[in-house]
Amino acid sequence: MDDARSFGRYIRQLRGERGLTQGELATRAGLAVDSVRRIERGQLSPSLRSVAKLATGMEISLHSLFGGYEAPGSFLADRICDLLARRPLEDVLSARRVIVALLGT
Repeated sequence: MDDARSFGRYIRQLRGERGLTQGELATRAGLAVDSVRRIERGQLSPSLRSVAKLATGMEISLHSLFGGYEAPGSFLADRICDLLARRPLEDVLSARRVIVALLGT
């Protein structure tokens, strides 16, 4: 399978995990529905700007988007980091305490 098709399947998977339609993702990302459709089918290799818009539309960082594509097992850790990045420091410190209690130092 070529890179464009593989990446398109990955975008479709992420969109599906978020319960978004192609139209909803397109609106949130500021892209045309046809562009989202063609990216998912591997018929269009998106520019970095379009990939950034897709990430924004799915509320994940570019780091998480690319990291999950390159190393699928790392996506969950990246997603947790994305969630914590938008929280106040007090919440981040609380989350750290919970993780340390569960996993140790």
